[in-house]
Amino acid sequence: MKRRSFFSAAALTTAGLSVPSHASSQAAAPRSADGKRDIPRYPQDAWLDQLPGKHRLFLDATDDVGAAGALGYAWNFLRTSTTGYQLKDEDQAVVICLRHGATEFAFSNDIWSKYDVLRRKKYKHPETEKQVQGGNVFRPGSAGPKSMDDGFTWDGMARRVVHFAICNSATRGLARKIAGEKADTTAMQKMVDELMANAPANAHFMASGILAAQRAGEYGYTVIKA
Repeated sequence: MKRRSFFSAAALTTAGLSVPSHASSQAAAPRSADGKRDIPRYPQDAWLDQLPGKHRLFLDATDDVGAAGALGYAWNFLRTSTTGYQLKDEDQAVVICLRHGATEFAFSNDIWSKYDVLRRKKYKHPETEKQVQGGNVFRPGSAGPKSMDDGFTWDGMARRVVHFAICNSATRGLARKIAGEKADTTAMQKMVDELMANAPANAHFMASGILAAQRAGEYGYTVIKA
C-alpha cells in the first residue's frame, strides 16, 4: 500500500478493573424493565447517533503518530469496505478523535503559519518520518513541510464520510498558549473562536476527547487507539 510507512504495529491491550464485592451493588448501572443498561443520552452527543452509516468506527488519536495512524486507518477502512464488501462510504460512520497532543493537528495552515506556538512545533512527517516544522501536513496548503495528497488529509476524509471529535479542553489550552497567560476572558474566547473556525468540515467540539471516546462506546462504535 502506498502509505504503508504510516503504520507501525499497534498493540491494543485491555485492562480489567475489579470492584470489591461489597461495592458491587452500589456500582451497578441502572437497568430498564427489559434488563438492559439504562444509559443516559445527552443532546451534545446526539450527532454520534445521527451519522447514517451502519458500521461504526471511532479512531482515538492523542499525538502526531496517532493522528497519522487514524488518517491511515480511516482511509484503509473505507477502501477495504469497498473492495472487500462492495459497500459505499455512506455505509460507514467513521469518527476520528483528535485530543491531547493531536488536537493542534485539527487546525488549518493559516493558524499554523500565524502563531509562533504552532510555527515552531516539530513533529514527524507521516510519510518520511523525518522531523518537520512550519506547517500542518494533515491539512492542505502547507507552506512548510510538504502536505500529503489532498484526498489523504482531514479535508479529503471530511468530503467522504469522516467526522471529527475534537477536544474542547485541549483547544482552550492551546488558545491560552497562543493568547498568553495574561489574556482576559474576551481575548481568550476570541482565540478559541478563531481556532474553531479553522477546524475541518464535520468537526464536533466535545467537552473533552476522552469523554467523546467513552460516549462513542455507548453509541455502539468500535473504539480503537490509533
